[in-house]
Amino acid sequence: MNRSRVIPKSPPLRLHLRRNALPFPFGSPHTSLTRNGRFAIREGLRALGLPKGAKVLLPAWHCGSEADAVLAAGMKISLYRLQQDLSADLDDIRRQLQGGAVAAVYAIHYFGYPQPLRELQALAREHGAAVIEDVALGLFSCTPDGATLGGQGDMSVFSLVKTLPLPDGGALWLRRPCCKATDRLTAMPLRPALAGLKGVLRRGIAAPRPLADAPAHLLEAWHPRAGISETDMGGRISPFSRILLRMADSGKVRAAHPANFKTLQDNVPRHAGMHPLMPDLPAGACPAFFPLFTRNADRVHAALHAENIQSVRFWRQFHPAVDLASHPEAEALKRSVLRLPVHPGLRPQDLQRICAVLHQII
Repeated sequence: MNRSRVIPKSPPLRLHLRRNALPFPFGSPHTSLTRNGRFAIREGLRALGLPKGAKVLLPAWHCGSEADAVLAAGMKISLYRLQQDLSADLDDIRRQLQGGAVAAVYAIHYFGYPQPLRELQALAREHGAAVIEDVALGLFSCTPDGATLGGQGDMSVFSLVKTLPLPDGGALWLRRPCCKATDRLTAMPLRPALAGLKGVLRRGIAAPRPLADAPAHLLEAWHPRAGISETDMGGRISPFSRILLRMADSGKVRAAHPANFKTLQDNVPRHAGMHPLMPDLPAGACPAFFPLFTRNADRVHAALHAENIQSVRFWRQFHPAVDLASHPEAEALKRSVLRLPVHPGLRPQDLQRICAVLHQII
């Protein structure tokens, strides 16, 4: 194992004694904090009063946990196509809305790149459907004209742990306030809360564990802990995350994430089946991670790991209730995208090292 400094996949904890006011969605009376994004989705769908058994249109490329939350809310899933730049295929969405029984259109702002919300809202209103924004990969992001991502639809969900050094945390925002949106949730179990806190405290200190040499079908198998059941009510954010959230510095995040993303965008390899997944970063975007497309994702992931660089095989698991057979482009993305860090804990030499290792690999 290389003994060089560990480059952690997630931001290390930096304690600030002063309280920092955080931008949207924090501070809004329409926002509720949850244990994770899955609870936010399930409880938000319930708060919107959408009919049980109706469809939620999900983009074909998604994590799988969103699908689990939709199913736990008693609703059905239908998939819509994406354009090559990962923007929503409006024609496909229009066709499915015209078919009826669609209660909501779910838009994922991939890495803070905004989806065409105005067009989506117009289509949804025409057919009586709600618009749900997923900003899990772009907390603190805005559109190029300054509109806050997550503040335009009927409901928005956020995953705080993808951007901030917290042991747990999600958020639900509703355009129409619902005082009982998350009231039925109880405290999350103490053991996972403590385990999450321990994980945050150890970031950047311990060397990565050896990678398991598992076949592809096991790596792609859905793990129940990535989902949510209909009856699990332990969905309140932990007291540890509430305390640490008061010390989070959004200014550092908004400065570091786009700058580090751009450095990787400009310097990762663009040949031998490897290239940045997204086009150049739009103004206002604050990506949680950098997505790297590579046709040899497992080999590249292992090579980075051997150099103490933590990456993640992004959205590798396939949900058993979602059939991607008619969406081969989404299947390819699940098998070909690595997540690289862009958090404020990175130094310029860390970014240089990531790029240098990638060039050596290919």
